[in-house]
Amino acid sequence: MNLVPHRTHASAPESSMFRSAERPPSCLRALALVCALGLSGCSLFDRGFQPSASYLISPPPQAPLAGEKFGSLMVTRFGAIPPYDGKSFLYRNTDGTWRQDPYAGFIANPSDMMSDALARALEQSGRCEMVGVEGVAMRFDFSIEGVIEAFYADFSEPDAPKAVVRVRAYLLDRRSGAPKLVDQMVGSGAAPLSAAAPGKVAEALSSAVGMAIHELLEDLTVELPKASPAQAASAAPSGL
Repeated sequence: MNLVPHRTHASAPESSMFRSAERPPSCLRALALVCALGLSGCSLFDRGFQPSASYLISPPPQAPLAGEKFGSLMVTRFGAIPPYDGKSFLYRNTDGTWRQDPYAGFIANPSDMMSDALARALEQSGRCEMVGVEGVAMRFDFSIEGVIEAFYADFSEPDAPKAVVRVRAYLLDRRSGAPKLVDQMVGSGAAPLSAAAPGKVAEALSSAVGMAIHELLEDLTVELPKASPAQAASAAPSGL
């Protein structure tokens, strides 16, 4: 007589146990995936840590300048021509190509910091009785608007790397209500770069900004247009 084993419910757990042992756990499957990626040259863990650094534009103080004093002057937020409108450091390479630094740059947009640096320089120059920035709730006699036309570290000449800054500004007479162009100024700066380290790039760009601002203020009109009686009346103190 042939005996055929009879499967009972009690044998089910044993069969289930063997079936589960044939399938690797999820952690083993993940390990197998990582190993496969490593063998294919695409490891998930081969990326070294890249530190990031942010800097402020900090030009040297502006010396006093001779010339007629402005009553009050407002510095508006500057614009910037692309690609000089970003926070990342911009490099011009030896082969003429351009590169943005993905790990080092400014903590704020150069346009904002340039406006603030110009306002401080105007106050230090002594050419204004009062200096303000855009957003102040008062009426100003004059205003300065501008645009950054160049702002980068130039490594195109390996023996003489430098930071390059170029700014164009416009002086507007606002005493009659409708702004009127009085003067156009261009300031340029080129500061030598002692090293390619981000900190040295920030220092050189700050120095170049100081040179450009100094040139702007020296080009600022010495003789201001006189206010007409109507302008003088409109400029008289009034409630905000």
